[in-house]
Amino acid sequence: MFSQIALITALRHELQPLLAIGNWRLEKIVGRNFYRRSFAGKEIVATTSGLGKVMAAATTQMLIDRFQADLVLNFGSCGALDPELVVGDLVLASQVIEYDFTSEHKAVPTTDCDAALLSELSRRFSGLKVGPLASADRNADTVEIRESLFTRHQAIAADWEGASIVRVARRMGIPALVLRGVTDIGDDNLITEYESNYQTVLPQVAKVAEQMTTFLAELQKGEINAIC
Repeated sequence: MFSQIALITALRHELQPLLAIGNWRLEKIVGRNFYRRSFAGKEIVATTSGLGKVMAAATTQMLIDRFQADLVLNFGSCGALDPELVVGDLVLASQVIEYDFTSEHKAVPTTDCDAALLSELSRRFSGLKVGPLASADRNADTVEIRESLFTRHQAIAADWEGASIVRVARRMGIPALVLRGVTDIGDDNLITEYESNYQTVLPQVAKVAEQMTTFLAELQKGEINAIC
């Protein structure tokens, strides 16, 4: 079903646990590192985008144009908005909300992730928290911001890059998924929380991202009947 699967993280230390799994070959393009390997007759490419929506969008487009990616999986860390989430929970976005987009002429952009893939992945990977993800080029680092995003948008977690990656991929007609691990819940200073938790959380996110990639690479046409 998918022949070229692209994996994106924002930062090197988010990608590193994945690179430790399997045999990857390095390819440099315009000074950037792309890591490639083959599995089940499919090509997998992984890279980092850098922080923020612009860098993430540009990287997504590059993966589609240069590597003919027909599925994009973004993974990394996130902050909890739903008070029931705890550090270490894995969030699979059902939709992405670019909540810092402001315009008198357009509502906040909300993009659905692929419903058929979400249904299959949530069934096969038990324990995932599936729900809306709020994305912006700023931290949801106060109680007031977190409560507002949870109440106004029903977003269960927040990140920086997910919305731009999904929006670009969907604009190009291919599905995209966002998998994030909760590294902070707002009980303390955001940076302190992240520094305390990322070394434990990120390897778990990478492990599930690898398992998802394996599953998606092995999918055959017709096994999922309705790709949105």
